[in-house]
Amino acid sequence: MSISLEQIDKTTKLVENNQLSLMVFQVQNPTETQEKPPAYYGINVFKVREVLEAKSYGLSKLPDSNRLIEGMIQLRGKFIPVVDLPGWLGFPMSEADRANSVIIIADFSHNYVGLRVANIYGVEEKGWEEILPAENYGMTSEDSFVINHTFLSQTNALCFILDVERLLMEALPEVAAKMFQEVESVEAGQFSPFLTTRTLLVADDSRAIQQYLAGVFNKAGIPHLMFDNGRKLLDHLVTMAPEEISLVFTDLEMPEASGHTVIKEIRANPRYAKLPIVVHSSMTSENNAREVYRMGADYFAGKIDTDAVIKDLHEIDVKFGGAPHRSLMLS
Repeated sequence: MSISLEQIDKTTKLVENNQLSLMVFQVQNPTETQEKPPAYYGINVFKVREVLEAKSYGLSKLPDSNRLIEGMIQLRGKFIPVVDLPGWLGFPMSEADRANSVIIIADFSHNYVGLRVANIYGVEEKGWEEILPAENYGMTSEDSFVINHTFLSQTNALCFILDVERLLMEALPEVAAKMFQEVESVEAGQFSPFLTTRTLLVADDSRAIQQYLAGVFNKAGIPHLMFDNGRKLLDHLVTMAPEEISLVFTDLEMPEASGHTVIKEIRANPRYAKLPIVVHSSMTSENNAREVYRMGADYFAGKIDTDAVIKDLHEIDVKFGGAPHRSLMLS
């Protein structure tokens, strides 16, 4: 089974228009007795590497593994954990549906995982203004698996976008443990007043990533403000004087205004055009990094990579704050 690679390649042409391609799927198959079809979910096609027929790949069980990990499959010499996505969402899959299911191979900051789903609905192109925060649908709970939603073009059915970073932390506890260990190792007092007296502005719609970044910046003694999407950050940005802001730290995938829009609007505003911008994204392909650099970002760090975040902060501190180069500080 395959989703056309043309669909994946096409996403690179959507960036400049503040658009994205969503691969839409269901974790339950429709039945004749249902009044309406099961819920639809979406994932950015940029994160999808391929789609597999589950029955073509043997699943190796792992002893003492997390309940969300069904086991491992081997794909071209690489062992990839398969996540029980229906189970995570509270819709356990029957054996019959499991036999006919598909596995989405996705890449999140070089963490490859397989997401078991019932079926692929298709690919939809959306403007980021059509991606709405979960709170617009009454989902404000910290326990909600949904961070955004949109509506499908043909049916106008709701399509939920999941907090995949949270899923990874729950399904792969070793990733979460490493992340929080790295946060605890961040040293205070390593940055100049440029970073410790100005405010760093952050846009990310994942609650899990917000908590992680807040931990990093708190440990480093860097004042910061968190925003759920790029539009909220941009609206707040213009209420501050440029000298009050140290830098902008933005995700790419966000409702209302994506990270690409954040970059373009800041660079187009003469008052704020020289602010340093760091892109923090789980879409870590070289093509994606080149694109955000071309649009005007200064740095690119993969998600859950504390060393990369601290490295970028040090480079900004040297370039904009006049701090001594880190190699000189260590000598």
